[in-house]
Amino acid sequence: MNLREVPDDVYEVLSAAAETRRQSLNAFVVDVLTETASVISLADYVHSYQPPSGTGISLEDAAAAVRAGREARREEA
Repeated sequence: MNLREVPDDVYEVLSAAAETRRQSLNAFVVDVLTETASVISLADYVHSYQPPSGTGISLEDAAAAVRAGREARREEA
């Protein structure tokens, strides 16, 4: 893959980030693209997710249970 017309400021930020991580610019950009692809894939999954039917538990009930669990853990800490 060749990238063209990358603005100088973007190139500088990416180069500096790669250097900070002791990576080549290529390795850093591949890592960033890999992470982006996984987020896009996750977003597609979440958007297309159909909860199991016949459980008697609504998505709202499940979300409320998760929130209650998180709140209980916060109170314990």
